[in-house]
Amino acid sequence: HEVRMELHADAAYDASNKCNVSLERQNDILYSMGVPSIASALCCGAAVAMVLALGLQRHFIYRLASYQVLASLFGSFSMSLVLMLLGYDSALLYYRVACKATAFLAVFSLLVKLLFTVWLTFHLFAYVVFLKNLKRLEWLYISCSIAVPLLGACVPLTHDGYGVSGGWCSIRTWKGECANEKSVEGIVEVFAIYYGPVTFFLLLNMAAIAVMIAVMLWRARSRVAVRTAAAADEQKKLLVAESRDQKVEALKQLLPLLAYPIIYFTLLLFALTNRIYMVASDSKEEWLVMVHGATQASMGMFSALALVVHICVIKKKKKKKK
Repeated sequence: HEVRMELHADAAYDASNKCNVSLERQNDILYSMGVPSIASALCCGAAVAMVLALGLQRHFIYRLASYQVLASLFGSFSMSLVLMLLGYDSALLYYRVACKATAFLAVFSLLVKLLFTVWLTFHLFAYVVFLKNLKRLEWLYISCSIAVPLLGACVPLTHDGYGVSGGWCSIRTWKGECANEKSVEGIVEVFAIYYGPVTFFLLLNMAAIAVMIAVMLWRARSRVAVRTAAAADEQKKLLVAESRDQKVEALKQLLPLLAYPIIYFTLLLFALTNRIYMVASDSKEEWLVMVHGATQASMGMFSALALVVHICVIKKKKKKKK
């Protein structure tokens, strides 16, 4: 009888310590994030080099787009570091330090990207709807998009909140390294620091984009000229249009900037879906975790592509006019 009890106890212990994610599957998850991150970093680097080579950084509109790509470049670099965690072994100091470092950089870069995107949407909304040029706030735009995320990313450091979180290292949302039991404190923290603000700004962004598109379409079709005292301003000239053709042209030049928040929040839906599923379920779907990692790591590629297409279209139109 005692032997049977010991066998049952050992079986229960083994079951409770069996990892939901095997080392091989964990490596697959890390590859699904790391490889697209490297590709995204290369694409972002090429896009930024193109802006500098053409001297487009002098124009505020292109600087706004470049900030998006630079934020994506930083994020792609940070997420590519997860490849350092292949073959993770908690017994080695290297892996423990690398885990916390990559987790901090990943959270910091994600918050930087979020803030830059929010500021871009805010600038476009003020510019398109109220004809307000916020170029003078560019320094605030940059400093807030770095300082606020840095403070947010430092919060988990105050209580050792970074560590293995299922597929990769992040804010701990699971207890232990086997991801067998959810951490309520970690889930609350990750939603408070990142996914809560993301959800809020996602809804706000959708409403803002709908209003901006409606306003720009109305201006493009309206025969009433938009007049303003600051007509000499480089950007205001786009909206101070005396004819239908000029208004359509203004619409074409402003619309590409809307691509960045649309790309960002669309790809974030996969990560948000994975997090919500994680909260609602006691287990993880590995394919959903991999899609989360791959789409989050691919943001840079889409942002860089949007910038390159924007530049090529504008350059082609200028050549036709000549």
